[in-house]
Amino acid sequence: MHTIEHLKRLIFILILFIIQINMILTDNQEDNNRLETIYRLENSHVSLTCDLTDVAWWKRPNILATRYGIILPKYRSKMILDKLDDGTTTSGIQLHVLNIRHLQSDDSGIYECETLGAIRQFNLTVT
Repeated sequence: MHTIEHLKRLIFILILFIIQINMILTDNQEDNNRLETIYRLENSHVSLTCDLTDVAWWKRPNILATRYGIILPKYRSKMILDKLDDGTTTSGIQLHVLNIRHLQSDDSGIYECETLGAIRQFNLTVT
């Protein structure tokens, strides 16, 4: 009798654990890809902030900056990379910021910061 109750309790705990794992995995998959829409005027600037680690920056099909924080030479005149601490001492998260200056209409498009398994996208429209 005692063993059956113990087994039922163990099965119940196992089911709760499986449900929690499923919720965590689902939340992470939904959070891995985000799209933010941004509007700016010509000759203004924009800062695209990414909360992923070890990111490369893209404006497909072109890579703008490598995971090592190096902007490709042809983009250096109008782009700067910054790393910012998120302000907490416990998370250890660094924010990666791509600053684009002197925006022109041909700067419009989808910008991406990406790392293994996750992408943040920014749909920039310059008018």
